[in-house]
Amino acid sequence: MGNATSCAPSILSNTGVVKVLSSDGRLEVYARPVKAAELMLDKPGHFVCNSTDLKVGQRIPGLSADEELELRQLYFLLPMEMLYSVLTHEEISSLSYKASKVVKHRSTSNNFGRIFPLGLSDFCMFPSETKTLASPTTDHPEPVQRYSRQRSWSPALETIVETPSRL
Repeated sequence: MGNATSCAPSILSNTGVVKVLSSDGRLEVYARPVKAAELMLDKPGHFVCNSTDLKVGQRIPGLSADEELELRQLYFLLPMEMLYSVLTHEEISSLSYKASKVVKHRSTSNNFGRIFPLGLSDFCMFPSETKTLASPTTDHPEPVQRYSRQRSWSPALETIVETPSRL
């Protein structure tokens, strides 16, 4: 056994709830056991993924429909186009911004920037609030910058040149 720092701190209280952040920035809190299928039925065209499974440069895994969401975890409800796509820095920044904004509105006492050593928050899913959010004194809501997956995958195929065979 060893000690390790988690890059996705638990933003939940000890009350044992499941928090789901949808792609439009809405946070839903469930105090009862909930399955991924329930969330996907409520929002067709979306899938559920655990926030701790998201890593830049790797594919975004989805939960199976019959999988029950764990207490004290944060989940994302993302559009189906993102399922198994490679997560980019822009996409993780957008998700991190939405999560930190929700955390700030829900709990003003948490400051996750102080949990991590200097420099480590750059690689974590919930960077310091001072880097991602505007000053708390502004009353005007900051526009959310939306990123979309523009590039598409295409196989690298080459033409096979055939030569006539001699029998």
